[in-house]
Amino acid sequence: MSLEKKIELSPTNNVTRVCSNTKIVGNITTQHDIRIDGYLEGKVITEGKLVIGETGKCVGEAECQSVDISGSFDGILKVTELAALRDKCVFKGELQADQLSIEPSVRISGQLISPELSENKAKKAVPGPATKDIPGAVLPEEK
Repeated sequence: MSLEKKIELSPTNNVTRVCSNTKIVGNITTQHDIRIDGYLEGKVITEGKLVIGETGKCVGEAECQSVDISGSFDGILKVTELAALRDKCVFKGELQADQLSIEPSVRISGQLISPELSENKAKKAVPGPATKDIPGAVLPEEK
């Protein structure tokens, strides 16, 4: 009797890592998650999650699906889902995210923008009923 072993391969979790004591000046574009424990200056674009560890520092621009920051970020950060600012996080700049989680010890200097609310502001206001149509309303020329 033959004994067959079935090996199931779990999906590979590809993560781009910038290790501590590493400095990168330039741009990174990937479909996978990125973890920064060193220093990155430039632009980061990922379809996955951006993690900035306690020793990590990112200066520039970043676009990602979600972000988890325990280190520091200085620049413009655009997040399509959840932005989590963790203990000891230092954030300077502009953060655009619909969902935001901020722990009490986080230090922030800059702007927090909800793109959803910003889009609503940009829409034209719907005109209300004309004042002359409201019973008892006094128009300026009737005074």
